[in-house]
Amino acid sequence: MDPTVPKPSADGHRVLAETRPRMARAHLRNQEVEGWRTRIGEAIERVRSRSGLSLKEFAAAVARDERQVARWINGAEHPQLAAIFAVEPLRLLLLIVLAELVGDSVEITTAITIRRSA
Repeated sequence: MDPTVPKPSADGHRVLAETRPRMARAHLRNQEVEGWRTRIGEAIERVRSRSGLSLKEFAAAVARDERQVARWINGAEHPQLAAIFAVEPLRLLLLIVLAELVGDSVEITTAITIRRSA
């Protein structure tokens, strides 16, 4: 019995290199996405300021760390809009400022309706 491993024949066998080549890294951040993240961050800042809350109070209301909320506002981190929408006093403000991002195709009106109960 021969203790050596036979070499593959040249007919149909591929010899692979010992190390695999590294995959090329793609730059996934798109300028357009970053621009929207910045605009949404500005919208979150408008929600915060229109609510009259400080950054610390706003972060506590959405149950997040104030540094994380600051990263949302700066556009450095993807914002968790669901966390803001879950807070009822902030919900309407969030809808209004997001609608303002759409531009001229959305008209925002405020209507006050008084319901009288018997």
